[in-house]
Amino acid sequence: MDLSQAIDLLKRTVKENGTNNMRHIDLTLVPAHEKGHYEKALGVVKLAILEGKLTQDEFAARVHLS
Repeated sequence: MDLSQAIDLLKRTVKENGTNNMRHIDLTLVPAHEKGHYEKALGVVKLAILEGKLTQDEFAARVHLS
């Protein structure tokens, strides 16, 4: 899985918090049998951030967290 695929996959897990209208990634939105695939996507993104290929803010904007 490449970075672009990981980001596209994680866009599906963004949920708005009803309390304070903040957005966050919620893996409970995906079926249990697919959870490992989404966890792998999180790992791909985390590695890209650690390697400097992407900033945390860029990631948040691309998955619509901000």
